[in-house]
Amino acid sequence: MPAEYRFLDRWVVPHAIDAVYDVVGDPLSYPEWWSDVFLSAEGDSGPPRAGNRTTVVARGFLPYRLRFSLETTAAERPTRIHSRLIGDFEGSGEWRLRDDGGTTICELDWRPIVNKAGVRQLTPILRPLFRANHNWTMKRGQQHILERLGGMPPDTGAS
Repeated sequence: MPAEYRFLDRWVVPHAIDAVYDVVGDPLSYPEWWSDVFLSAEGDSGPPRAGNRTTVVARGFLPYRLRFSLETTAAERPTRIHSRLIGDFEGSGEWRLRDDGGTTICELDWRPIVNKAGVRQLTPILRPLFRANHNWTMKRGQQHILERLGGMPPDTGAS
């Protein structure tokens, strides 16, 4: 069985879609706000555009690190960023965002094929553990994007 995965993650972010797009569309800043997962990032700065490439070192709760590049293949502000994965991961990732009355629904469709030695070989046995590792990273991302954007906006509705 190949070491292929598909993860569909959904964050509900109570902030404007443009602000959320700016954060998820800047992988160079991931180590600043998602530092328990993204240890380093280097590459092209600026807004997402086809051809931009960022190389990251990332980890989950398991004792290994992954090195891979995200190469933007398409960007449609503020609703979509599609990337190709190269390195310990190959495959694709796509952020899809939509406005829901001032709250942003932010979905990640992550389709990695794992190339990292050891992880690839252990996939048939440890797939559930690797899925739990991914879920751990995404829960932290949900928490940290709220912190990055200033937490929950003030309650403006009447009870």
